[in-house]
Amino acid sequence: MLYGAIEAGGTKFVCAVGDESLNIQKRASFPTTQPEETMKQVMDFFN
Repeated sequence: MLYGAIEAGGTKFVCAVGDESLNIQKRASFPTTQPEETMKQVMDFFN
């Protein structure tokens, strides 16, 4: 099973996918910008 995580902050967002053993499979970090732009990056990462 895989789990998704988002750490949302005022300066950056961090998105990650990990497994049940807490191993990170994929991770991305990008600056927080306009809400539409930032959420598009979040959705693109998880898609």
